[in-house]
Amino acid sequence: MSIPLGESNPVAAPSNAERVWLEFLAALHALAPEAQAAFVLHEVFETSYVDIAELIGQPEDLCRAHVERARVHALALRRRPSGDRDEASHS
Repeated sequence: MSIPLGESNPVAAPSNAERVWLEFLAALHALAPEAQAAFVLHEVFETSYVDIAELIGQPEDLCRAHVERARVHALALRRRPSGDRDEASHS
């Protein structure tokens, strides 16, 4: 059985949702593990900086800095044309 190429083939090309998810993962992957954890805990799970500091074993002010740098990094990627994002992920 062959799968036709085109819009009906989910393997043919990623959907917009998949592209957004992959860009999010690429942005996270570019960060240090502590920054990844702090960003996801704060932005996704609304964890307080006090709790993040306890969870990842770093001072609260450093956790705030991790989240802010991650936010700036994500916004910078979002503002680039998609071709630039593809090139950045390959360098």
